[in-house]
Amino acid sequence: MRCRLCSSDSTLPRLAGGLEYRDCPDCGYIGLAPRHWPSRAEEEARYRLHRNDPAEPGYRAYLGAFAELALEPFLGPGARILDFGSGPVPALSLLLAERGFAARPYDPFFAPGSSWRRRSWEAIVLHEVAEHLRSPGRTLAALARRLAPGGILAVRTRFPPEDPAGFESWWYRRDSTHLGFWRPESFSRLARDTGLELALVREPDLAVLRAATGSAGRGSISS
Repeated sequence: MRCRLCSSDSTLPRLAGGLEYRDCPDCGYIGLAPRHWPSRAEEEARYRLHRNDPAEPGYRAYLGAFAELALEPFLGPGARILDFGSGPVPALSLLLAERGFAARPYDPFFAPGSSWRRRSWEAIVLHEVAEHLRSPGRTLAALARRLAPGGILAVRTRFPPEDPAGFESWWYRRDSTHLGFWRPESFSRLARDTGLELALVREPDLAVLRAATGSAGRGSISS
């Protein structure tokens, strides 16, 4: 079974919670075997249970910390930001608009549309989205081609425990829509494969990749 991030055919099987995963020694990505994936209808139903209230103080602080660490050091006022996989309530887009950014949500279930594909962005944000992607390598590479010169991909996704027992009991693994997990080195490989610069990796869950100052590219995108 090839790695869904880097396409390596050297993945190693591992079991946790009665589920099969493939652990890639080349990029560090841990992918759930497709036979365990939820259907699209099951996936949407699970997302509808999310309660990401942009008015709740704790959640606002959580989103604000992400903006302060992964976005504001790299972007100027009014930067165009695509909130990719924004979910049923685009809480991050609302908070970023409050902070003076031109933020737009996109979600295949809750904020569909294709016009965003025809423009470039100073930032594309995947906030607790990368773990849900069915084709992470293809999707992230295509998103990288939608960046404006010097633009960033900002990702928040929880890094997995290295200890097998810790991975077995890890709460983040237990969400049925979490199809793969990124180690910090996974972002180094993504940077190499896409031609981006790895600008930030911070435990337990942040990575920022930055485009060169050359021309933006084009690409199709699927999750």
